[in-house]
Amino acid sequence: MILCKTRGVAVFAALTVPMVASAQSSRADSLLNAGSLQRAESLYYAAAQAHPRDPASRWALGKYLVSRGAPRVGMTLLEEAIQFGGDAARIGADLAPVYLSLGEYQKLSAMRAAPISNTERERARWLVSHPSKLIAPDSSTTVPYNKSNESSGIGSLTIRVNGRTLDAAVSTRIHGIVVSETSAVAKRLRVFSAPGNSRSSSVPAVADSIGIGGYSMTAFPVSIASLPAKEQATIGIDVLARFAPTFDPRSDKATLHVSGTVPKVSGVGAQFPTLMTTSDLRALQGGAWVSVDQGSIANMLSTRRWTFDAKRGQLTIER
Repeated sequence: MILCKTRGVAVFAALTVPMVASAQSSRADSLLNAGSLQRAESLYYAAAQAHPRDPASRWALGKYLVSRGAPRVGMTLLEEAIQFGGDAARIGADLAPVYLSLGEYQKLSAMRAAPISNTERERARWLVSHPSKLIAPDSSTTVPYNKSNESSGIGSLTIRVNGRTLDAAVSTRIHGIVVSETSAVAKRLRVFSAPGNSRSSSVPAVADSIGIGGYSMTAFPVSIASLPAKEQATIGIDVLARFAPTFDPRSDKATLHVSGTVPKVSGVGAQFPTLMTTSDLRALQGGAWVSVDQGSIANMLSTRRWTFDAKRGQLTIER
């Protein structure tokens, strides 16, 4: 009888732990969405520490860390979430873009679940033997930048794709670099397209080189897609985030820092915690998350010098 009761307690505990961990992660998500950043972060860590082999806790903490500027640590947690029995396809959907942004092409090509297409997997395999490299002779570089004249958006800057100069809209809504399918540059890219595939959807490709100011990135993954009229290319803020970019609409210049960090300066203006999602960059303003390309934040970005320090998860807007 005692043995039966012991087994019953063990089974009950085994069933209860995942439920408790999932509830904690859901509570943390709710707090984060409500703008309670510190409370949410504490709960994410507490859940992962209390239930170290629970996939839900690891998945939630991993996603949070990626969104707050720690993609490599977040990547490890997402991998562990799968190892501990999490849904490989669902977690993989969060993991695949992290692999791509970090240049983990071997891991990306080895993914068996649904998150990536056959053509994306083929590109990843090609990149394994042709790894991307950053050529940065100086600690910082400047590039021409123009503020946005639209009601939304954060501006555009000049990039070079395979040596050809393009005006690229800086976007918080897309990841990576997208080249217009109507651009002459699109024909110079290495394309990974299935037979009969239409250019009406995004097509994975690789540029021999991407230049931004004095920096150059070789064998860089890009996409070819239909873009708004007269738009030659779009560059996601995630590409620039690795350089802790500083934008100055008054001097029409952007500055990139090869270290990915900038000196922490206090008293220079407003500082906002940031959250980078799969389709947006948000700043915590007045206890709520707001898109940086909308409303008062966008207005400040169009008139003041500002820096996105992804490693600190912080947006600094100078006076």
